[in-house]
Amino acid sequence: MKRFLPILILLAVVLFYTKPYFRTGFFTTHDGEWAVIRLSEMQRELKDSQFPPRFADYLNHGFGYPLFSYTYPGPFYLGTILRIFRIGLVDSVKVIFVGSVVMSAIFMFLLGRELAGDFAGFLAALFYIVAPFRLVDLYIRGSIGESLSLALFPMLFYLSLKYILNPNITRMILCSLVFAFLILTHNIMALVFFPIWIAFLFVSVLSYFEDIKLYSWRYFLPMILLGIGLSAYFFIPAIFEKQYIVLSQIKLANISEHFISLPDYLLSPWSYGPKPSYQLGWAHILGALLGLAGVFMAKEIYRKKYLPIALFISFSIGILVFLAHPTSSDFWNAPPLSWIDFPWRFLTPISFLLALASIFLSIHRITRIIGGILVAATIIFSLNFARPAEYINKPDVYYATNDATTTSMDELMPVWVANKPTQRYKTKVELEHANATVYNLDYNSRSIKFRVVTKVPNIIKVNTVYFPGWQFFLKGEQIPLNFGSPDGLIRFEVPEGNHFIEGKFVETKVRFWSDMVSLLSLAAAVGLLVYSLILRLKTRTA
Repeated sequence: MKRFLPILILLAVVLFYTKPYFRTGFFTTHDGEWAVIRLSEMQRELKDSQFPPRFADYLNHGFGYPLFSYTYPGPFYLGTILRIFRIGLVDSVKVIFVGSVVMSAIFMFLLGRELAGDFAGFLAALFYIVAPFRLVDLYIRGSIGESLSLALFPMLFYLSLKYILNPNITRMILCSLVFAFLILTHNIMALVFFPIWIAFLFVSVLSYFEDIKLYSWRYFLPMILLGIGLSAYFFIPAIFEKQYIVLSQIKLANISEHFISLPDYLLSPWSYGPKPSYQLGWAHILGALLGLAGVFMAKEIYRKKYLPIALFISFSIGILVFLAHPTSSDFWNAPPLSWIDFPWRFLTPISFLLALASIFLSIHRITRIIGGILVAATIIFSLNFARPAEYINKPDVYYATNDATTTSMDELMPVWVANKPTQRYKTKVELEHANATVYNLDYNSRSIKFRVVTKVPNIIKVNTVYFPGWQFFLKGEQIPLNFGSPDGLIRFEVPEGNHFIEGKFVETKVRFWSDMVSLLSLAAAVGLLVYSLILRLKTRTA
């Protein structure tokens, strides 16, 4: 029982800090309700056998929107699994949010314990649960991807450390799977966290071993490539096909308005408005500073053990703080920073690293006491921030029938759409000329089928925004499509007569080959696991 006591205490703290999620209904946040709508759309697309989901036909007033071609799908895969057990749309989203906090606490505890012992892990996990930006994600921003990323950060570090200490195929594949899921969970967070993770891998090897070259090629490279391959079906098309959407032509925000000055980390006001609080927390900053300073003042045995990790954390935080500061503005004009929409995105990994730095408070007796006082005070005084601005109670059908695009500026709209839809159409298929009738119309997110009888050559308008992948066929022959009108809808000509028309949403070449990379990566992962299992069985029977 004593062994599980820290976990039980952590779960109790999580329960207090996520209490509003256990109330009936939901509450207002920047993105929370959009997550419910997206989950509904993910479920709809999977029911239509569209896999991987890319085109949402119900959104955008029914004219379609390439939502999951660019928006991270990971949390909504999890939500779809929950839906199998008849958990409601809103409740599924709330389960993911609460689950992300639980997993954050558990894996930060395991990571801290692996690095510096039980007390270190316990302290780091408590700091992590009550990190101000964690509460911003839960109750102001409502970003399900960011919230889940906060769980994947310590999970990836912990599994990587276990892999470094005892490399085997199973641990390698686990690391690859978590890395791939991070990419699918929040592509920007994956971009930001990737160099931090790579640095951690090398620093960890230097802390325990000397042959870093061997680890790089033999252990790290296959793990990283497998993770990239597993997620290739999503991020490669998103990069190469970004040219088709408005996001390639506009900025979501003026970067200069979203930099963080140093006082903001302590004095940024708590607000439920459009701009989130940038607070990192007095106790979190003080705890990290004391912990890192304690490494330099520790005995030789502790200094040698912890110095590489302490320097890694210090430099990582320093670089992130600099990149979020206005003085780094010139760097934001070129990739990879130009791919990131807001400088305050760096608050997420900074919050993780600050909590991780608190493990070093366990080195000295006095810092143990100070750390305990700091985290206890933070838990008590931060509880007031663990509440939403306003509770709402809307039925699932409200979200399942929502016509919005779920993006702030409709930035995923194809560039050829000049006049965006404002209301739902009366019928999915329309004819430009009279003397024609449409029969047996059947459509979903991946296909449109109908029969048309026309007495004259006619132009058919399908009330679906064209997006690469849509193809239409007449008597087995592909029909040339016209989407040059200001509305960007699909139009094509048909001769007079009785015709069966079939439209399909298929993978483009870049999507197809990306799918193949992911399938081959999955096959490789399964094959390696089977091979590992066979080796273990042979070893046991030998």
